[in-house]
Amino acid sequence: MNKQEVQNRMLFPRKETRGRTRWWWYGCAVEKSELIRELDEIEKAGLGGVELQILYPLEADDEEKGIKNYDYLSPEYLELIRFAAEETEKRGMQFDLTLGSSWPFGGPFMPEELAGQNVLPFTIDVQGPCRFQQDLTTVIYGNVVGAVMGKMENARMLPETIVDIMDKVVDKHLFNWPWGTEIQEMDVPSGTHKIVLFVSSDKKMRVLKPLRGGDGLIVDHNRKESLRTFLAYAGDPIAEYVGEGRITNYFCDSIEVFGHNWTDILYEEFKKRRGYDLHPYIYALWGEIEGMTQQVRYDYQKTMAELTVENFFEELTAWCHEKGAKSRIQAHGTWGDVLKAYGAADIPEGETFSAFDRYEVNVIHRKLAVSAAHVYHKPVVSNESFTWLRFPRFVVSLENIKAAADSIFLDGINQIINHGYSYSRDEKEGTLAFYASSNINHTNTWWKYFDRIGLYINRVCDFMQRGTMPITTAVYLPQHDIWSEMPMADTHMCMKLDERLESACINGLHKAGYWFDFVNDDVLERWDEYPYDTLVLIECERIPVSSMEKIQEIAKKGGKILAAERLPEKSCGLIGYWRDSQRVEHIGREMKAKGEVCITKDKFESLQDALQSIKKPDVKISSHSDVIGYVHRKTDTEDIYFVSNISPEDYRENVRFHNQNRNFCVFDPMTGEEKEVHSWKKDGEDMEVTLTMEGFQSLIFVFADGMEEPVTVSKEQEEELLLDISKGWTLEVPEKEFRKEYESLKSWEQEPELAYYSGTGVYSCTFEISREQWEKIAEASRVMLKFAHVGETAEIYLNGMSVETLIKRPYRIDIRKALREGINEIRVHVTNLLINRMIDPEYPEPAAPKNIRQWPYATGSLEQCRKERLYNWREREMIKKPVASGLWGEIGIVKN
Repeated sequence: MNKQEVQNRMLFPRKETRGRTRWWWYGCAVEKSELIRELDEIEKAGLGGVELQILYPLEADDEEKGIKNYDYLSPEYLELIRFAAEETEKRGMQFDLTLGSSWPFGGPFMPEELAGQNVLPFTIDVQGPCRFQQDLTTVIYGNVVGAVMGKMENARMLPETIVDIMDKVVDKHLFNWPWGTEIQEMDVPSGTHKIVLFVSSDKKMRVLKPLRGGDGLIVDHNRKESLRTFLAYAGDPIAEYVGEGRITNYFCDSIEVFGHNWTDILYEEFKKRRGYDLHPYIYALWGEIEGMTQQVRYDYQKTMAELTVENFFEELTAWCHEKGAKSRIQAHGTWGDVLKAYGAADIPEGETFSAFDRYEVNVIHRKLAVSAAHVYHKPVVSNESFTWLRFPRFVVSLENIKAAADSIFLDGINQIINHGYSYSRDEKEGTLAFYASSNINHTNTWWKYFDRIGLYINRVCDFMQRGTMPITTAVYLPQHDIWSEMPMADTHMCMKLDERLESACINGLHKAGYWFDFVNDDVLERWDEYPYDTLVLIECERIPVSSMEKIQEIAKKGGKILAAERLPEKSCGLIGYWRDSQRVEHIGREMKAKGEVCITKDKFESLQDALQSIKKPDVKISSHSDVIGYVHRKTDTEDIYFVSNISPEDYRENVRFHNQNRNFCVFDPMTGEEKEVHSWKKDGEDMEVTLTMEGFQSLIFVFADGMEEPVTVSKEQEEELLLDISKGWTLEVPEKEFRKEYESLKSWEQEPELAYYSGTGVYSCTFEISREQWEKIAEASRVMLKFAHVGETAEIYLNGMSVETLIKRPYRIDIRKALREGINEIRVHVTNLLINRMIDPEYPEPAAPKNIRQWPYATGSLEQCRKERLYNWREREMIKKPVASGLWGEIGIVKN
């Protein structure tokens, strides 16, 4: 491996590692000619494929405008999907499809008996002894799935007094028609008793935001026959119509189900898996049963967890394989073993929403997905990227997107899926923007420059998809504690893990240079198959006895065991709980006595110190580890490091690579050019490199046999201002017939004619380089053009030569090659953000008449949808005045 080979990879990255984009069609109201145009735009932007998601309608049918909404699974719907898949295939791009219309999976064909269930407890307090009966008609609504009575003492139900009273809960009839529910007369013994009914509500969750004809109940994520029913209607016809091989991946969006805490097969599966009948102990799922609450809750949660992994996640992947495709699944939101759920997919997918253009470990949506990919040997892990990157919409810049992508990469993701690209015929008629997206499509002002980001992502993913990550530290997930503590719920395992572990703890370990994987019992069972040499237990009080025995075995074989604050002392589940807990506690005492475990006083600095005492960090960022991070991948012949500074500041940094003493090279994937370092030296088994990382700069380091030495800075010089060119600029905006000369620059939104203008303005000026200045330039290593402020992108031409396009800070470029002695002419094409147009009081948001002759006939529901998900009232409410645009502040030419 040599520099030329690395540079060839950088300049010509593999097409299959390009980013992708979610592609929204609203109401399936699309035209084939526009689909072709948009696919061309997507390809030109450097994206390698689309993920189609067909959603709610936003426009009424309009023959004059060519707008026609098509029903879910209609012949036209199927034909348009096939057409898009064929056109994508012609371009050598990937076509993925979100099953169903919107999310979660479900639809009009989902029968109530197979739909996701929501069970709620209903309690009655009774003082015995007495005879008791009660009419519950119009009091409870739904099917009673469990009913018990027990004596209460100190707010706990006594287990020996519990009676199953399901036989007393019967239908109440009105004219021989089942009309309600009643509890038949029964004896209540002496004392305070509680009657508890668990009611499966008839008000079940429905699909969110679907296409016309796609509304309906959601699937039961715990039943195979429920998923297969959905797939038979929502999957098989599409797969058959489009043709095998044209759909690369079928996609499942995040598990956003609310109250889905029951399944009709629970009792049967619970007894089969846990070894006892749940009926008499069902109250423990909500209240307290003396001496067994957490054990029963664990058994319930563990059963539900196993069912959803087996019957939803694994079954979905099996169906995809039957159709000649792969599965790409977002598992966050599941109540299952989250690593198993992600790992069931061919491509686990994380997600990023909110202002995550910063360096911080994202446990909930990314770190767990990446760990699952490593644990279950999935080479690619993707990420829904840039969702809600800024709120409100239309204020996202390319700098924000680049920084957010780097944050995603630093969590180990190696495939980016934009969120996203809305089908939108003509932005002048009104942009059809998704309510939670960064509007990364042709309607955005900076879209013409997105190909720079597209190429950057392509290059980084090319390197990040090579080899594997040599991670040697594992953090055991305290999932058993969460299952034990949670009452009946659709437990969001990812969120609960994040809360329990705490971001300060996880970020502390990560930013100290210790990359780690989260692991589960599967990994402990097959420990020898993995490269881990250190196991860390955090906030772990309960553990299966078999896993505790495995931890002791790992320690005996020389593995390092660290436990924050304590070792587990309790087992899980009701059967054999006390016996197994004694065994867990005994193993812990034995390990401590033999020095087989290091127990730290906390999970923060103390844990970091303990880890540092037994192993070196893979990479040590000496001074700015709060904003500079790394990812390490290893192939048979090379070690690849992605190092990123997610801040606007330049930092001179010392980076120490552990166990690396081969030569290396450094490239900037944004420019494709080799990066100079200040110095480098081999220090025993380590390599120490000193370099300057510019604001928002990322670098690729490649260590390999046969590699030449890195390029070093020939001579470090202080920056010297050669010429201040802040004055004498002219701004022209042809679209607005605007021209103005400025003695002192100011941002253009201050001009009344340009206040709400979003687009491109052209700045121009001339300046003279004297003989004396030219001689200084000849001695300089670089001559930089520096801007104080750019709002938001700047395409720069000097003396007719295209120099560079600035899409992020620092706003400076090397102009030496284009500069000349004497008179120079500079032109700067500045493009601002879309938000200014979107808050313009004149921006079109025309209300439809209440009644029209075509669908939807009565427009009230469509107008409500547009107000909730399309119109810009939030933007106007949150952004009270136009944002700064154009150039302002000092502009200078400096040498160094």
